[in-house]
Amino acid sequence: MNYQVQLNNGQVINLKNAEFDAGVFTTTLNDQKINFVNIGGAIINKHIIISVLPVDDTKTQA
Repeated sequence: MNYQVQLNNGQVINLKNAEFDAGVFTTTLNDQKINFVNIGGAIINKHIIISVLPVDDTKTQA
């Protein structure tokens, strides 16, 4: 699945075909001892993540 990660510094990271378990990810985000998370191979400081949204892979043609 493809995801878009929005960070509080205005940067957007697009992850293509990323696979992760939402339950494990949520537990990791809530663990105060962990500062960084792995999202589809991208290591990100969890405190700057605003949102992780699934995105559609289809492209519109003109």
